[in-house]
Order: sequence, then C-alpha cells, then structure tokens
Amino acid sequence: MNNLTASDLPSLAYLIGILVTSYLLLRSVVFPIIKRGASKTTTYIDDLFLDKKFLNRVSYVFVFVLFNFLVATPQFNLEIFNTEISKRVSSALLTLFVGLTLLEMLNVLNKVSENIESLKNRPIKGYVQIVKIVVNSFIFIIIFAIMTGQPVSYYISGLGALTAVLLLVFQDTILSFIASVQIGQNNIINNGDWIEVPEYGADGDVIDIALHTVKVQNWDKTITTIPTSKIVTTSVKNWRGMSEYGGRRIKRSISIDISSVRFMEQKDIDKLMKIPTVNKYLSEKIKDIEEFNSSVNEEKEKRKLTNLGTFRAYLVKYLKNHDGLNTETMTLLVRQLSPTATGVPLELYTFTNTIDWVEYEGIQSDIFDHIFAVLPKFGLRAFQDGTVEAAAARGLPIIDLEI
Repeated sequence: MNNLTASDLPSLAYLIGILVTSYLLLRSVVFPIIKRGASKTTTYIDDLFLDKKFLNRVSYVFVFVLFNFLVATPQFNLEIFNTEISKRVSSALLTLFVGLTLLEMLNVLNKVSENIESLKNRPIKGYVQIVKIVVNSFIFIIIFAIMTGQPVSYYISGLGALTAVLLLVFQDTILSFIASVQIGQNNIINNGDWIEVPEYGADGDVIDIALHTVKVQNWDKTITTIPTSKIVTTSVKNWRGMSEYGGRRIKRSISIDISSVRFMEQKDIDKLMKIPTVNKYLSEKIKDIEEFNSSVNEEKEKRKLTNLGTFRAYLVKYLKNHDGLNTETMTLLVRQLSPTATGVPLELYTFTNTIDWVEYEGIQSDIFDHIFAVLPKFGLRAFQDGTVEAAAARGLPIIDLEI
C-alpha cells in the first residue's frame, strides 16, 4: 500500500466504480437481452448464451480485460498497478478466468450435443473430458509461468523429461481415451442402449458415457459404474438391435410327456376337425396320407397322423393369427428338440410386434396359457413330476377339456 497515495484514491474509486457498473450492466441488461434473442432462434450454437454459469465466466473475463485496458491509460495508470507483483497477479487472474470460461464452454457444448440428432448416438463427453484435461494442464502451466516470471516454453520443454512419469500417472486416462475412441468409432454402445455386462452385474440402460466410466441404470433402478476401458475388453451384450428391429424374441419351450404322444384314431380326428385353425391342415394331411398309403403294398408300414404333429401344425396357425406377433417379416418356428429325461421339448421361436417389456411378457404369458389349456384336446400332457405322471403311468383317463 506504500505505492498508493491520497491523490490516487479518487482515481481508484472511479476505476472500481466503472468495473462494478460494467459487471452489473452485463448481468442485468446485456445478458438478459442476449438470452431472449438466443431462445427465439433454432440454432444450437447460440444456446451457449443461455447457460448462466458460462455467462458468469464471460462477465469476469470482460471485467479483467476492461481493467487491463483502463490501467494502461494515463488517468488510471496508478503506481500500485505498475508493480511486478500486481502485473503478475492481474495476468494470472485473467488467464484463470479465460481458462474457466473455456472449460464451461466445453460443458455447454457437451450439453448442446445431446440435443443434436446426428450426435445423439455419438456421445462426445469422453472427448470433451480429454480436452478439459489438456486445457487444465495448460492453464496451470501458464499461471505458474506468470507467477514465477519464466516463459511458458521453459516448463513445456521440461515435460519431455517427465514423459515416463506422466504415462504412469495418466495410465487410466490414456486407456479410457483409447476405449472412448473405439466405442465411438465402432458404435459399441450409445446413451439409452439396453446392455448386459455379466462381469459387473449390469443389466439395464446406459445413462452416461464419460471418459473414465460408463453408468448403467439397472432394472431395479440401481446404478452400476463400469470403467470405460472394460467395455472394449469384456463381454457386452447390446440389445439395441432388438429395438431397431422392432420386435422382441420369444424362445421358450414346453416339455411334452412322451407317453402321451400317439397315433390318432378316427374319433380323435373327427373331434379335432371342429377346430377351425386345424381342420384345413387335417384335410390336406389326410388326403396326402391316403394317397401315399394307397400306393404302397400291405407289407410296408402305412403312415398315420400323430397328435404331436397335429398339435405343432395347430400352433403354427395359432401363432400366425396372433395379433401380438410379427410373423410376416420375422422368423416363426415351432420345432421339436431332442428328447430328455423330462419329455420332448416343443420350442416356440417367434417375435412380438412390440419391444415394450410389459407388453412382451403379457403376450408370451397369454400364448403359453393357451398352450397349456389346449394340450388335453390333442391328448397330450405337459411333463411334470407328481400325481399326474403317476396317473398316466397307470393308464388312468386324462381330462379332455373343450376349447
């Protein structure tokens, strides 16, 4: 304070008044006008001016730039501002606020990118974080150089000797950055994708892809954090293809008791002919079998209809007519798998016409409800341990339900 005289006080007060007034005008008049104009446009770049924190940083930069300009004029060229310490502190603060403004601008650009259609599936948060690390490093070096009076190149040239140390310190950051590039270039995951990562117990939607971590909100609403570098080195199942395809797969089987599989008698055929979804199949199949049997001699085994084969044909027709399934453009199979100790599995392989989880489960449950209910009509039983199997083994009659 020895450099500040009584005659300098009016100029100092005037200078402070100008700076304070300028700051208030920016915050209360200029920025609100800019915000109103930016909110009415359809472009994204001017959305920078809608962010309060970014505008705060800009106002500080403006004040320090104005300060440096005014103290260079004769009227405000006070002795207290001409000392080496004052100049270094002023330059360091200006550098600091310019750097903070750039960092905040990167944050805003990242937010704006989330609203740009072409960038929604290409999250740039990881790249932004890398740039922020570089900017922070340069801010620190420049401020340190200003305060010590050394040129910036002096400290930058010294970084070469610390390469090994820097590689060790920033090892995780480097690996994460490389992984971020691979994720972006190969389109491995995007925000909103449903992924499964068994190694980390993650099963849910991707809500954030950052430089070091990927956050997954599981179906129980817990959050699993996965290192970004692990996304490209571990097993990740992405269900995005299902969403883009527009249908969700049903791949589920029912075990049929093998002892209930048999050739059908005429009375069985007559009863099943009353079912609209299977009578056409039966008519065609009977005609085909009769033609084949009439062409072979008595020594050869003649063909007969089986209840399981007829049931498979019925299921195909039933599924094709189901309103909740897409059987026109997606695969539909009703196939018999290899028999096991628990019966012969009859598998349904089809796709719903919705990807909504609740609707999908409802459609799947309705289909199998119907299958279980209609099995007795074909003389078939679903395999299960207990009294039903014991009754079947003794040849007791099976309840025949009407459809």
